[in-house]
Amino acid sequence: MKNIRLSKNTAAIFLLIRASLFALTACDVRVIDSDDNVANTNFFAAESFAFEITVNNQTRLNLTAINGPVGVIGVPGATTAKIFGERRVESESEADAKAHLKDLEVRVSDRQSEIAVNTVQPDNARGRNYKVIYHLHLPNTWKFNVDHVNGMVTIDSLRNDVLLKLTNGSVELREIFGSVEAGLVNGQLTGRLWLPTQGTCKMTTVNGPILLNIPKTTTADFSAAVTNGDINLANLALHNSVSTPKSLRGKLGDGQGAISLSTVNGNISVNGF
Repeated sequence: MKNIRLSKNTAAIFLLIRASLFALTACDVRVIDSDDNVANTNFFAAESFAFEITVNNQTRLNLTAINGPVGVIGVPGATTAKIFGERRVESESEADAKAHLKDLEVRVSDRQSEIAVNTVQPDNARGRNYKVIYHLHLPNTWKFNVDHVNGMVTIDSLRNDVLLKLTNGSVELREIFGSVEAGLVNGQLTGRLWLPTQGTCKMTTVNGPILLNIPKTTTADFSAAVTNGDINLANLALHNSVSTPKSLRGKLGDGQGAISLSTVNGNISVNGF
């Protein structure tokens, strides 16, 4: 076999090509397709957030949430609105969860007359679980609107109107002095409500019960309807009542306000205190 000798230039070119091929091979080995679906959500990464906005002319807070619990407390005489909590990503590894925390955002906007809080996350979670745990402390005289998908919503001590939409979870309204419109698809809806004169309470669920507690002095036109379930009224005087196995109508007090309750699958219970 003949020995092959390379000129200096040829040898240099050969070494350069060899180094380039090695670099390309190394890059191929390290590439991870971040678009692949993860196998489980056994690990997590989390990061807290906090916003505090001075109260000026705002009278309302609007929240758009996707996944996670929401807790709202009305604070008498509050001079700031506080929005705080935790962003959390659950994935098949801690490293992957940390890498995707940046994809989960909480955006807060002060729009003069209202504050808007929005959850932003990927449309395709690819098996990961994106969650935001919200705590909101706001002036108790503000209105509160929430549009949510999955999670428990608790609203406590507000003296104004509440507008709520939730797909999956449960709702608990505590010490609400105002009109309420609450729609829930799957879950239980519970409320303790002081209805203002000529105020309205509209509560609807598809799968789940409605439990409403109101003062005995409440004045409202009352109606309740179920498809599969029962209607129970306790400690309240309902005048001019008309009932069927699946509906109940009548007048509480002078009938100045309106209460409308309905569910497809579940019971409706209304109790006077």
